[in-house]
Amino acid sequence: MSESYDVEVMPPSVAVARFCMWVQAILGLVGVLLLVVLLGGAFPVALAGMLVAGLAVPLATLLLIAFLALRMRSRRGWVRTAGLVVELLITLLGLWQLVQDVTIGNLLGAIMAGAVFGLLCRPSSATWFDR
Repeated sequence: MSESYDVEVMPPSVAVARFCMWVQAILGLVGVLLLVVLLGGAFPVALAGMLVAGLAVPLATLLLIAFLALRMRSRRGWVRTAGLVVELLITLLGLWQLVQDVTIGNLLGAIMAGAVFGLLCRPSSATWFDR
Protein backbone atom coordinates (compact mmCIF):
# COMPACT_ATOMS: atom_id res chain seq x y z
CA MET A 1 0.00 0.00 0.00
CA SER A 2 2.34 2.66 1.13
CA GLU A 3 5.99 2.30 0.44
CA SER A 4 8.72 4.12 2.22
CA TYR A 5 10.83 6.37 0.12
CA ASP A 6 14.22 7.90 0.61
CA VAL A 7 14.40 11.55 1.50
CA GLU A 8 17.62 13.11 0.36
CA VAL A 9 19.22 15.53 2.74
CA MET A 10 20.50 18.81 1.37
CA PRO A 11 24.32 18.69 1.18
CA PRO A 12 26.16 20.95 3.63
CA SER A 13 27.59 23.06 0.80
CA VAL A 14 24.10 23.89 -0.47
CA ALA A 15 22.74 24.46 3.05
CA VAL A 16 25.56 26.88 3.91
CA ALA A 17 25.19 28.67 0.56
CA ARG A 18 21.46 29.00 1.18
CA PHE A 19 22.06 30.39 4.68
CA CYS A 20 24.61 32.89 3.35
CA MET A 21 22.17 34.00 0.66
CA TRP A 22 19.50 34.62 3.31
CA VAL A 23 22.02 36.64 5.32
CA GLN A 24 22.91 38.66 2.21
CA ALA A 25 19.26 39.36 1.46
CA ILE A 26 18.29 40.29 5.02
CA LEU A 27 21.29 42.53 5.67
CA GLY A 28 20.88 44.14 2.26
CA LEU A 29 17.20 44.85 2.90
CA VAL A 30 18.10 46.38 6.26
CA GLY A 31 20.65 48.58 4.48
CA VAL A 32 18.14 49.69 1.84
CA LEU A 33 15.59 50.42 4.55
CA LEU A 34 18.14 52.52 6.44
CA LEU A 35 18.97 54.43 3.25
CA VAL A 36 15.30 55.14 2.64
CA VAL A 37 14.83 56.35 6.22
CA LEU A 38 17.97 58.48 6.25
CA LEU A 39 17.70 59.90 2.75
CA GLY A 40 13.92 60.09 2.62
CA GLY A 41 13.82 63.15 4.84
CA ALA A 42 16.71 64.83 3.04
CA PHE A 43 14.93 65.13 -0.30
CA PRO A 44 11.91 67.26 -1.14
CA VAL A 45 8.73 65.29 -1.77
CA ALA A 46 9.01 65.96 -5.50
CA LEU A 47 12.32 64.05 -5.65
CA ALA A 48 11.13 61.05 -3.63
CA GLY A 49 10.51 59.16 -6.87
CA MET A 50 14.16 59.55 -7.80
CA LEU A 51 15.17 57.97 -4.49
CA VAL A 52 12.91 54.99 -5.14
CA ALA A 53 14.22 54.68 -8.71
CA GLY A 54 17.81 54.84 -7.48
CA LEU A 55 17.20 52.01 -5.03
CA ALA A 56 15.23 49.84 -7.47
CA VAL A 57 18.22 47.88 -8.80
CA PRO A 58 19.71 47.04 -5.37
CA LEU A 59 16.26 46.11 -4.10
CA ALA A 60 15.57 43.90 -7.12
CA THR A 61 18.95 42.19 -6.65
CA LEU A 62 18.22 41.50 -3.00
CA LEU A 63 14.78 40.14 -3.79
CA LEU A 64 16.32 37.89 -6.47
CA ILE A 65 18.83 36.52 -3.95
CA ALA A 66 16.02 35.84 -1.46
CA PHE A 67 13.93 34.17 -4.17
CA LEU A 68 16.83 31.93 -5.19
CA ALA A 69 17.51 31.00 -1.55
CA LEU A 70 13.84 30.13 -1.19
CA ARG A 71 13.88 27.93 -4.31
CA MET A 72 17.01 25.94 -3.34
CA ARG A 73 14.88 23.05 -2.07
CA SER A 74 13.28 22.62 -5.51
CA ARG A 75 16.58 21.20 -6.82
CA ARG A 76 16.01 22.77 -10.23
CA GLY A 77 19.10 23.34 -12.35
CA TRP A 78 18.17 26.92 -13.20
CA VAL A 79 18.28 27.86 -9.50
CA ARG A 80 21.94 26.86 -9.27
CA THR A 81 22.78 28.55 -12.57
CA ALA A 82 21.04 31.78 -11.60
CA GLY A 83 22.68 31.68 -8.17
CA LEU A 84 26.11 31.25 -9.72
CA VAL A 85 25.57 34.15 -12.13
CA VAL A 86 24.18 36.52 -9.49
CA GLU A 87 26.85 35.70 -6.92
CA LEU A 88 29.65 35.98 -9.49
CA LEU A 89 28.41 39.42 -10.52
CA ILE A 90 28.14 40.51 -6.89
CA THR A 91 31.66 39.20 -6.22
CA LEU A 92 33.09 41.06 -9.22
CA LEU A 93 31.25 44.24 -8.25
CA GLY A 94 32.52 43.90 -4.67
CA LEU A 95 36.10 43.45 -5.87
CA TRP A 96 35.73 46.50 -8.12
CA GLN A 97 34.47 48.52 -5.15
CA LEU A 98 37.42 47.29 -3.08
CA VAL A 99 39.80 48.70 -5.71
CA GLN A 100 38.26 52.13 -5.19
CA ASP A 101 37.79 52.10 -1.42
CA VAL A 102 38.26 49.39 1.20
CA THR A 103 35.42 49.32 3.70
CA ILE A 104 34.19 46.59 6.01
CA GLY A 105 30.86 46.40 4.18
CA ASN A 106 32.47 45.99 0.77
CA LEU A 107 34.93 43.44 2.09
CA LEU A 108 32.30 41.32 3.84
CA GLY A 109 29.95 41.52 0.86
CA ALA A 110 32.63 40.37 -1.58
CA ILE A 111 33.79 37.57 0.73
CA MET A 112 30.26 36.28 1.33
CA ALA A 113 29.32 36.40 -2.36
CA GLY A 114 32.58 34.65 -3.26
CA ALA A 115 31.94 31.98 -0.63
CA VAL A 116 28.44 31.33 -1.97
CA PHE A 117 29.82 31.13 -5.52
CA GLY A 118 32.49 28.66 -4.39
CA LEU A 119 29.98 26.55 -2.48
CA LEU A 120 27.63 26.37 -5.45
CA CYS A 121 30.54 25.27 -7.68
CA ARG A 122 31.22 22.18 -5.56
CA PRO A 123 30.42 18.73 -7.01
CA SER A 124 27.98 17.97 -4.20
CA SER A 125 26.04 21.11 -5.10
CA ALA A 126 25.99 20.15 -8.77
CA THR A 127 24.69 16.69 -7.83
CA TRP A 128 21.97 18.17 -5.63
CA PHE A 129 20.64 20.35 -8.45
CA ASP A 130 20.89 17.57 -11.07
CA ARG A 131 17.51 15.95 -10.80
